[in-house]
Amino acid sequence: MAYRITQEDLEKSLGEILGEAENRIPGGRNSIFAGIAVVAGVALTVAYFLGRRVGRLNSTTVEIRRI
Repeated sequence: MAYRITQEDLEKSLGEILGEAENRIPGGRNSIFAGIAVVAGVALTVAYFLGRRVGRLNSTTVEIRRI
């Protein structure tokens, strides 16, 4: 005898899958935002230090000597 899949079986299985996914999303969302914040902080820090270095290399030094 073959087992037939009914619409109720599909709805039940889909409900279980979606229920598990909904429970996992909020925790995952927080870790994603934390990761983005860390990457943005590192990128800003690197840009700051590279900008300081380029600024030092391109700045003009004027010496005034008294004769």
